[in-house]
Amino acid sequence: MKRRLILELKDSFTGHPVYNKIVPWIENKNSFTERPQYGIVVKGSSANKVALAADNFMGTIESHVMLAYIGAPSYPLEWVREDLDRVRMSPGRFPTAPGVYYMEILHAPTNNSEHGWYALDPLLTVTDEAVLQFVSGVEREAQLQRLPVKGTVRLWVDHHTLLTEGVDYQVNYNDGAITLLRSFFPNVVLNADYRYTAPSVGPVAFQWNQADFKALPGVVLAFGKRARKGDKVAIVIYPDRVDAANAYGGKFELSFELEVISQDPIQMEEITDFAIMSLWGVKKPLLEFEGIELTDISMGGESEEQYDETADLMFYNSSITVALRVDWEIHIPLPLTISRIQQTIPRPEQMQAANMFFATAPHIAGRNSNFEKIL
Repeated sequence: MKRRLILELKDSFTGHPVYNKIVPWIENKNSFTERPQYGIVVKGSSANKVALAADNFMGTIESHVMLAYIGAPSYPLEWVREDLDRVRMSPGRFPTAPGVYYMEILHAPTNNSEHGWYALDPLLTVTDEAVLQFVSGVEREAQLQRLPVKGTVRLWVDHHTLLTEGVDYQVNYNDGAITLLRSFFPNVVLNADYRYTAPSVGPVAFQWNQADFKALPGVVLAFGKRARKGDKVAIVIYPDRVDAANAYGGKFELSFELEVISQDPIQMEEITDFAIMSLWGVKKPLLEFEGIELTDISMGGESEEQYDETADLMFYNSSITVALRVDWEIHIPLPLTISRIQQTIPRPEQMQAANMFFATAPHIAGRNSNFEKIL
């Protein structure tokens, strides 16, 4: 918020016909090498937490997009979100094909201006692909439209009966051919779920504290400052919205102390007045539209200090206090999503539980990400 306050002040003074030269001298903690003729310095800040719940839990986020870790957690991405504007432009389907997109950091930046590079390795998901409609029931050959990743093929009869690979069918993972090992009833339909590899994307440039909207249409990839070369994460995309993360959050009440400095007392007063009126009158409604509430601006006292005893030159200072109320929020990814449940009819002599198949695992171990089975 301190950086945002400095940027808003710079934006306000950029359009001032007289004091636009102050823009380079709006800084944090007197960080300029030489004391300027005039400037604005953020001298101090404080914050108080406003708890909205005892455990800060806000709710569960439903989204097409989920962030998953590969093995040990790493943090090249701070979070992923839907790009709602792009999603609205593609009614009826998500702009990017469903699947798991593995991200690897090829080069990590070391400062704000440097670019880093990453690559995306897609493993796309096919659901309910129509493979074969039986005529006689004794057909033995079928063909998948794409080349599947080994171990990911699941065949269903009429969308509800799961077949067992090696018992009911065999898959040639070199050409996608399916060989059926038993007979079926006429007119039933055979459908397939599987995953297949797609061409890699990249290298793609990124910077610290920036977001990428283009690499995966419909997805916002938010980078922080924690990326390291070799870091790997997975972005999981679903055709429908699922429970993607638990949201925790609240509010902070912030207070910033600004000091206006000038060699001329009239300049100091005019700069102070313009800063207050631009924040309180122009920026306040714009910031509140983003959830940043500007609750109070007050003027402190004025002071002066001598910086050249020989020439008897003075610096004139005034203080401004800005109070804000802002939201904070973090999303903790949910590791599992149920994609299909098959309920078997229990027998009196042998009670059988439902078989649940999951599209993702808590930690996706490399590219060989199968549909896990829990018995």
